[in-house]
Amino acid sequence: MKTKLCAHCQQEATTLYRIQTAAGSKSWVFVCESCCLKAKTQPGYRYGGTWQGYRH
Repeated sequence: MKTKLCAHCQQEATTLYRIQTAAGSKSWVFVCESCCLKAKTQPGYRYGGTWQGYRH
């Protein structure tokens, strides 16, 4: 099973969520579930898909 680090908290995870948080930002980051839930409350939040380590 593959893992990646969360771009916000740096914890290893097998499922990460691709998001944008800044309004007008063109950069996407992969974050864990808890960081994704926190980011949903920020203006400019956009969801861009899910990365799952067991599917690759």
